[in-house]
Amino acid sequence: MAENATRDFFISYTGVNESWAKWIAVTLEQVGYTTLVQAFDFRPGNDFIHKMHEATSNTKRTIAVLSPAYFGSQFGEAEWRVAFAKDPSGERGLLVPVRVQLCQPPGLLAGRVYIDLVDVEEVTARERLVEGVKVEDVKVAGAHPSTAVYPGGPAVKVTAAGRFPGPEVSNLPARPRGFIGRDEDLERLHADLLAGTAAGELPIQAVHGLGGVGKTTLALEYAHRFASDYELIWWVDAEQPTTAIAALARLATQLGVPEVSDQAEMITALFNRLRRRGRWLLIYDNAERPDQLARLLPPEGMGHVLVTSRWATWGAQAATQRLATLPRTKSVQFLRRRIGTDDPAALDALAELVGDLPLALEEAAAYLEETQDDLGNYLQLVRDRARELFGQEPDAEDEAGDRRRVATVWTVSLDRVHADVPAAGALLNLYAFLAPDVPRRLPTEHPDVLPAELAAVVRDPLRYNRTLAAIGRYSLATLSPASVGLHRLVQTVIRARLTDEDERTWTERALRLLWQSFPLDSEEISSWPRCQELLPHWLVVCEHAERLQVGGKKTGWLLDQAATYLRSRGQYRQAQPLAERALQIGEATLGPDSPYVGMLRSNLGRVLRDLGDLPGARTQLERALQIGESTLGPDSPSVGSYRSNLGSVLRELGDLPGARTQLERALQITEAARGPDHRYVGTLRSNLGRVLQELGDLPGARTELERALQIGESTSGPDHPTLGTYRSNLGLVLRDLGDLPGARTQLERALQITEATLGPDHPTVGTYRSNLGSVLQELGDLPGARTQLERALQDTEATLGPDHPRLALYFYRLGRVCADLGDLAAAVVALTRAVQVDTAAYGPDHPKVATDLKALAAVQEQQGDTAAAAASRREAERIRQLH
Repeated sequence: MAENATRDFFISYTGVNESWAKWIAVTLEQVGYTTLVQAFDFRPGNDFIHKMHEATSNTKRTIAVLSPAYFGSQFGEAEWRVAFAKDPSGERGLLVPVRVQLCQPPGLLAGRVYIDLVDVEEVTARERLVEGVKVEDVKVAGAHPSTAVYPGGPAVKVTAAGRFPGPEVSNLPARPRGFIGRDEDLERLHADLLAGTAAGELPIQAVHGLGGVGKTTLALEYAHRFASDYELIWWVDAEQPTTAIAALARLATQLGVPEVSDQAEMITALFNRLRRRGRWLLIYDNAERPDQLARLLPPEGMGHVLVTSRWATWGAQAATQRLATLPRTKSVQFLRRRIGTDDPAALDALAELVGDLPLALEEAAAYLEETQDDLGNYLQLVRDRARELFGQEPDAEDEAGDRRRVATVWTVSLDRVHADVPAAGALLNLYAFLAPDVPRRLPTEHPDVLPAELAAVVRDPLRYNRTLAAIGRYSLATLSPASVGLHRLVQTVIRARLTDEDERTWTERALRLLWQSFPLDSEEISSWPRCQELLPHWLVVCEHAERLQVGGKKTGWLLDQAATYLRSRGQYRQAQPLAERALQIGEATLGPDSPYVGMLRSNLGRVLRDLGDLPGARTQLERALQIGESTLGPDSPSVGSYRSNLGSVLRELGDLPGARTQLERALQITEAARGPDHRYVGTLRSNLGRVLQELGDLPGARTELERALQIGESTSGPDHPTLGTYRSNLGLVLRDLGDLPGARTQLERALQITEATLGPDHPTVGTYRSNLGSVLQELGDLPGARTQLERALQDTEATLGPDHPRLALYFYRLGRVCADLGDLAAAVVALTRAVQVDTAAYGPDHPKVATDLKALAAVQEQQGDTAAAAASRREAERIRQLH
């Protein structure tokens, strides 16, 4: 504003709108103006107040970037008031307000005409900005093309610095059309999230309320309305933990985290990346209960988390905001806009009848739009149907009353659809027994399991699309090219209209459809995308099948395959209840001695082993073996598989002779059934090699492992993760044989293969790091050994928890390395943890505990703590005498 001003514009903004300030600056620079903006011109070490004084004094004009956050900024007000004082009437255009988010300028700003950039695409925003800042004494030669290169550097710098505000990474669904009546809720939500960030914490807001009140719609509108606040927005379907895990894993992939089998590890890596960046928003939609998100919320970071839920008590995890029904005036405004009727009394009566529930209002409006029925007739129809269904109009104020309102208006629409398009009604019956978001192609994949009329429709793409269009016209579902989305309350109403027998019939049809669509081997990596797509539907249809007691073996099979898929992805906790339910159903339908039940027990045993429950795993596997031998015969390949799994558990339990017996018999059976060069034979030889090594037969162990490596390379290739296992096992044998350089070579190659295929945070990588650390210790590279062991512990604790049995060995090895380095305090801590973990896993009398105690006693002796050392030795000796 001084006569010697050096730049055209000072851009005043608050931190949350920095991306808008950058874009405005770059856009104006491209057409010949000069700008001063804090993000570009204030450098570390500058005095902030002095720079702000220079900015307001040495620029000709000020642009105020208007948003709700800006009006709460003390610095923002101080900046625009300088320009306002120089030009109180606004005739000289020294203060140019630019609105970037929905807001009403307060006070002195209320009278200023602003440039409005809210909800416009970039080309329009550019035109409005350039045209809006022009005044008579400013000469602009003409706007350059929107692709013009920024004068200060190459085009890539312009894109990075002046990118049009909005998220670079997003999977956000489409913005809700006709949103109305929630401005105060949105502003409160935005303010609370910003306040949490200002307080230096990760703000988590939980919006809760009744079904149909509009929680999801509010979250969607918030994300779109305030999209310029964020560089990343990610939508997470949180109704089931498995779908939430998958959505977060997809985000991890988007951010460059390697895709690995264990999705829990990918989430850990994702949260580490989010911790190092800001301006992100995660939305967890329709979360059932707080405990289901316990491990799925980021622990910290400069972002925001928004949860929607019907559950009200989120106080321990999040700040809460209750969403009420719409104010009556907004309900009437919505109906007037949608159906074009200007009868205040009738509109008010309809809003009253549906309880001002947004979902019910939308359904009523869709019906009236489609049928063009008289509003009075529709009111009478809904009242009559309410009395028919419930004996009274749905005027209760609780959730049951709201459900009656929704059920009433939807029943009217469903009756019309059934009458006009019978196939649409049948299709809705099928969708009611699946998860809310159904792949559009799913019914077309196996039409033979559907009723004849519906099968004929889904076989014809044109008829199928017309049928879906009929459903969409009445707002009974949301259609997209990939999916058909039904609200959960719609599904509930559809099921409630069916007889008990019809419910069982449609459940069986949905079950058969998914049974035929299920990949045959859910452990294979190639099947995982399809498994993930169908998993929510498997879980929902199995719940209905169990509730209605239909499906029998098919239900158990689906649950078992889902558990197998989740176990292969590292989601052991989610897999366990599914495997247990599958076993219960299998025993109930086929009897406890069925060979199929033997397979279910074996699969449950594998899950328990991964969870560290070795006694439980042993029980299941021994029973599976007993069933298999009695029903399939002792030479069945399935029996060989059960023996192999049991042998691995026995080795971890310390029963080496028992493990050797099981693995040698499994190898004999498998070679006879599949041939000596089958890839599974390689796995058996590798496992047997581990046991022989621990029994002291090192030459025999080396022979088995070298043969396993040969088979693996010929069947799976040199870079398959199985080869990492074989090389790691061979490296340990070479270590025990004294070939330390050879051991190091094998272990480093194992680590390289496994990091590349499973990702750096996989528990298997932790095992190989621990093994490499033990070899580096013997080679004398103590710092290198400590680094590998500490990394192994860090990664494994993050994915498997602090008490998983395999951590005991890592602590033991780390303790010995720390002792050799002279860090006795760290050694005592590590060895004490080894004692604790082994005791919890195997009991206080296990030989592993004695080994830990002996090492701990030696370090305590070095420390001079003779009393503690003596106590550790006595306990170790007690255990030794027991064995």
